[in-house]
Amino acid sequence: MHAESRIGATLAALREYAGLSRRELADLTGTPLATVEAIERGSVEPTLALVERLAVAIAHHLGDGGA
Repeated sequence: MHAESRIGATLAALREYAGLSRRELADLTGTPLATVEAIERGSVEPTLALVERLAVAIAHHLGDGGA
């Protein structure tokens, strides 16, 4: 499995665990919905800065009792 596929699969699993839609995650991070979708499909490799924004948004949502 390529790194892009692993990142995308992990992102999708964490996002779903947090109870977030792709749209919600995109809005929380200021990232275009198409980019979130492409990362989850494994067709785009996100920058480290974007991975951090996505992770912080998911963690913050979980910390607020989002899941």
